[in-house]
Amino acid sequence: MGCRRYSPTPSPYSISPQEDPLMNMLELLLYGQAGASILMFGGWLVALKINNTSYVDVLWAYGVGILAFCYLYLSRDQTDPDRLLLLQCLVLLWSIRLGTYLFRRCLGKPEDSRYAYLRQSLGKRAKSGFFFFFQIQAFWVVLFASPFLVLVGNPNALNFLDFTGLTIWFIGFIGLNIADRQLARFKKSPKRTRAEVCDVGLWKYSRHPNYFFEWVLWIGYLPLGWAAPEGTWLVALPFILYLFLTKITGIPFVEARKLEVSGKAYATYVERTSAFFPWPPENRDSSS
Repeated sequence: MGCRRYSPTPSPYSISPQEDPLMNMLELLLYGQAGASILMFGGWLVALKINNTSYVDVLWAYGVGILAFCYLYLSRDQTDPDRLLLLQCLVLLWSIRLGTYLFRRCLGKPEDSRYAYLRQSLGKRAKSGFFFFFQIQAFWVVLFASPFLVLVGNPNALNFLDFTGLTIWFIGFIGLNIADRQLARFKKSPKRTRAEVCDVGLWKYSRHPNYFFEWVLWIGYLPLGWAAPEGTWLVALPFILYLFLTKITGIPFVEARKLEVSGKAYATYVERTSAFFPWPPENRDSSS
């Protein structure tokens, strides 16, 4: 049962598995880049009007979900119907949860401190600078949607390897939700001061447990696509995402701002707490 392979009946509105898969993939990537660029151009225009760039994160989250879903739909004849449905559900669940969470965080709030700092740094070049920034986000949309072009190439019926990947995915998804809720609860505490640092729950063991579990979630796709013709490319996914979260857009910007706001309290938190991978905090003598 687990070794059954899907024999497709090509649809006139999908990519035929008999065509050159590499050319199909490159073509879909280019179309995806064009669509993402248009989306982010519209987002840039809105950001100019409301003088708030924070919603770029919302566009990114929804954009990845929409583009990945389109990639899956257009390549649906290459894979087993059950696998297709599973992948569609996973990416939509991830995209809707993250996009909605970010939208609620932005709604009615001033511009995110990261983007306010960037606006200040750009000065008179802010308008053109943010245009290029939005287009960089369009590239990230395509980058994070592109693994689904590989995943959909797996023609096998769902098997043990897939359920292993699904288990990893849900561990990441649940951990991500727990971390976000713990942080939201901390921020809503009436006794909390702006300079206080969240070091409760998962945040006691990692300075960025939300990023860590996001990383775990995406690792879950590796077993799901391993049997695809280009499945070995997915090995790069954990490394790319790790660099993305820890070196490019995630941790560096967040921690620079936290050090400005919380000062010594956050510096102490940095000294005793693992940056990414959860680990017991170091015991330090508070009197020293």
